[in-house]
Amino acid sequence: MHPVDLYCERVAPGLLGEPLNTTSNAAFFIAAWLLWRFAGKNLFPSARARLLIAMIAVIGVGSTLFHLFASEETRSLDLLPILVFELLFLWFYARMVMRMAAPVAAVLAALLLALSLYGRAHAESLNGSLVYAPALLVLLGLAMYHFNMRLNGRFDLVLAFGLFLASLGFRTIDLAVCQWTRVGTHFMWHILNAAVLYLCVRGWLRGLQLQRAPMAITANRC
Repeated sequence: MHPVDLYCERVAPGLLGEPLNTTSNAAFFIAAWLLWRFAGKNLFPSARARLLIAMIAVIGVGSTLFHLFASEETRSLDLLPILVFELLFLWFYARMVMRMAAPVAAVLAALLLALSLYGRAHAESLNGSLVYAPALLVLLGLAMYHFNMRLNGRFDLVLAFGLFLASLGFRTIDLAVCQWTRVGTHFMWHILNAAVLYLCVRGWLRGLQLQRAPMAITANRC
């Protein structure tokens, strides 16, 4: 493997080089578990919901492996699941909540993919946080739509945007604060991001409730 040293906490190679960055990934598994319970309690057993929840757990696995081994080989395991989740969430939200036609939703997803890949080509900017700027803008747009349409869970996406902005701040200053703290701030990126993913999926599911209700009424009348 080809080792990398990207974060303040890592001062030596090896599996225990980033203990806080590694263990903080437990937040993703907690978020996935809470969403699984939420989906089950609110009768959302759809394959799409299960897929997004599973992707949150996969993000936790990939990030854990990356911070354990800190290599170029495991770095893709950290980055790819996040990008897949972003694309899936945008597609599901655009198609199921915004009721966009498939070609329009596909263009939005393709634009997000292109901008994200461009950001990865300039990963040195803002300590690598520039990569997530397109996702931040997308989340802002979805939060504004969700809130303005007065959908169920409209505050979930607004809060998710605020937490995502804060998490990017912690990610960006990780190396800059090394002179004051040996552990840095990257672990807060994990904890807050887990909350962001939880709120995004919960907001999406709650936003579907009003659309499911008329269908249920119609079914009862038949």
